[in-house]
Amino acid sequence: MVDLIARTSSALKAGIAVTALALTASSASAGGFAPHEQSSVFLGSAFAGSAAGGALSSMFWNPAALGQFDGINSDSTYSLVMPDTEITATGGPLFGSGTSRSSGDIGDTAILPASYFSYQLNDQIVLGMGVNAPFGLTTDGDFGWDGSMLARESKITTYNFTPTIAYRVAPGVIVGAGVQIEYIDAQLRQAAGAALGPTAAVKGDDVGFGFTAGILLSPGNGTSIGLGFRSMIEHDLEGTFHISGVPPQNQISANIELPEIVTLSLRQEITPAWTLLGTVEWTNWSRLPQLQIVCDAAGPPACGGAGVPLTTLPLGWDDGWFFSAGLEHAYSEQLTLRGGVAYEISPIDSDEGRTIRVPDADRIWLSAGASYKYSETTTVDLSYAHVFIDDARTVQGGGALVGDVESSADIISVGVRSKLDWMFAGSN
Repeated sequence: MVDLIARTSSALKAGIAVTALALTASSASAGGFAPHEQSSVFLGSAFAGSAAGGALSSMFWNPAALGQFDGINSDSTYSLVMPDTEITATGGPLFGSGTSRSSGDIGDTAILPASYFSYQLNDQIVLGMGVNAPFGLTTDGDFGWDGSMLARESKITTYNFTPTIAYRVAPGVIVGAGVQIEYIDAQLRQAAGAALGPTAAVKGDDVGFGFTAGILLSPGNGTSIGLGFRSMIEHDLEGTFHISGVPPQNQISANIELPEIVTLSLRQEITPAWTLLGTVEWTNWSRLPQLQIVCDAAGPPACGGAGVPLTTLPLGWDDGWFFSAGLEHAYSEQLTLRGGVAYEISPIDSDEGRTIRVPDADRIWLSAGASYKYSETTTVDLSYAHVFIDDARTVQGGGALVGDVESSADIISVGVRSKLDWMFAGSN
């Protein structure tokens, strides 16, 4: 047991365990670990036009889009994200240490929900609420593969509630703002001491706050330009580190700043039946130079004292960029078709920054979708996207593991948009 604890402590301090608390779930469908799938409508256009209105879910990217909607409305989306990510060890001291060179498919399938609500208070003010999961997914590699001392399982969950207000300043001008209230919960697991050793686990959670702001301009008939901002959210996570079968556990903490996001979008009517869509998005991932977990007090199995780093992972990520273009076609009064293509520049441009928990790389999106107006009060949305991700290389733990990464993702999304005024028609 003493030998196990000593080897585990050494691995931690070498930076090849429990790295990147709370923010390291592999997101094959997103640059970094912020999934885009917040709207079935905009998934169908590869998120082209996402901040320029047209659907209530546009308020995720631009709160001013809320001001387009009269009465009482809802918009709910459920996206099935099916990533396929495999890491194959090719070198380093950990090569050959496990039962398999391959991690297997680490990209667990997940359902990502999002919901939006609006209530028109008067001719100028519209109130709203967005409920999202803006960061994280899950990963789960083979138990004893060569990289299991770096990662066995990652699970990150966020719940973001955004009460929002939009104000119609003048014809063609809407501004909006909201408050973000975000809960984050993280669990990371990896082998301790050896590839087939017991599991070491980090757990932590926190509530953080931020804001959103935006403007929506309609300078002429058929033209809509939206600019939206989601602020940085700081999380001070508190949690524990423990090894299965070893009774003591350490109290740990970590300070994380999730990046701000700026989205600029256009909707431009070409003909009464065709609309051109476009988006440029910037994410400030460069505010994460490193991720560090520190001990709250001294004690076994791995903490030397209060404030002593349990592990530090230098990232050196760049900013992320997302460019998309699409078309929307009003095929009939009931049916609208859309499609789009996007190119996403990953914030990770080095082998060392590409962790086996976030093996991210540049990607191309191809999307298609449709909306069917079932009745005057209900519209159903259906979308599909395939994400082509560049093959990449990872070098982790100071060269402890070198590997090749192959990734792709398929996403199916269904949504329902409803006008709810009828529910309250008899209340007066």
